[in-house]
Amino acid sequence: MTDRTCEELAELWRTVFGEPPPITSEPGLVAEVLVRCLPLAEPYGPQAVLMAKLERQAS
Repeated sequence: MTDRTCEELAELWRTVFGEPPPITSEPGLVAEVLVRCLPLAEPYGPQAVLMAKLERQAS
């Protein structure tokens, strides 16, 4: 990852958690934790709502 990417990940972490990331030496891990902590978002597209409902019913 580039330095710019690492800086952006750290800034996103600060925005989400209100503190600097404790694992700055592992930017891939920072990204993984951030993605796991983000709320689910509805897919985008004309059929996305229908597909999302079908997937929820299947699980």
